[in-house]
This record gives sequence, C-alpha cells and structure tokens, in this order.
Amino acid sequence: MNVARVAVLGLGNLMRADDALGMLAVHRLRSHPRLPPSVLLIEGGTLGLELLHPLEGITHLLALDAVEAGVPPGTLLRFAGSDVDMIPVGKSVHLLGFSDLIGALRLTGSAPREIVVLGVQPQVIGWSTELSPSVAAALPELLDAALDQIAAWTHGKPSLPFHTLQQSDLPR
Repeated sequence: MNVARVAVLGLGNLMRADDALGMLAVHRLRSHPRLPPSVLLIEGGTLGLELLHPLEGITHLLALDAVEAGVPPGTLLRFAGSDVDMIPVGKSVHLLGFSDLIGALRLTGSAPREIVVLGVQPQVIGWSTELSPSVAAALPELLDAALDQIAAWTHGKPSLPFHTLQQSDLPR
C-alpha cells in the first residue's frame, strides 16, 4: 500500500485583499490541532513553476485560493478530478501558474494522484492587507473543508458536503 503524502498549497498575494485568502488559510492551518503532523504546508504565494521541487513525491495536493466564479462573494467552491483542469485560468491570477505547474508535474511523471482546489469567491481584489467581510466570514468554513479533505485522504473519513461548483455553473 502506498502511503499518502499530502500537501496543502496556499496561493495568493498578502497585499491584495481577498487574494490573500490561500496564504492566510495556510498560516491558520499551521497551528490547527486537527492538522496531522505529516501534512506539508506550502506558502506558494504567487509562485508557479518554482514549486516543482517542493511538490516532488506529493500524492495528494490541496490548493487553497480566491477563485472568481461569478457567484456571491464568500461562496466556498470545490474543484476536484477533471474539474481542476477546467477551471478557467482567467478566474484567478494564480491559476495560470498553477495550471502550468500541474502540467509540468504531469510531463515529468510526478503529478499528484489527487488534486483538489478549494476556493472562495472574492469580493475585493485591490491593495489592502485586510480580507473583505464576506471572505473573512468564509475563512473558517474554508479551513473546515480543507481539514475534512485532509482527513479523507489521511484517515479515509468522508469530507463534509458544501457548494461544489461544476464547470457548467461558471459564467461564459
């Protein structure tokens, strides 16, 4: 049996309001008592291909980011399996780099077996070090969803249901 090597990748810019969400989530997960010590937390920021080396050998990748999906601000979104490939890269300034990163990992044969992106619809992407009220209110739900996903991978526990955005739900 292959042991899962789980990583959580926080994406975002700490100086761009709601765009900081993924990075802030990783910061909060560091001290969370439900986080298994074996889980690797990576502050990916706005990096792209620079993350190839840190992700070597990872079997399960959870990416956290603000994702523009045209839904109400603060809505929690989940993309898994083939839906990850279909997230429009224009919906996040980081997903182009993330898409390139996953493509490069696949080309080298070292892509994780499972990839899940958890995001929150931003309200404000501008120069600020504060989250908007709707995104700040969604942060605990994002952390719970992330911990549930990690538990599903590390302990076989089912994750709790929440709004799963399908590709067909995205505005064209």
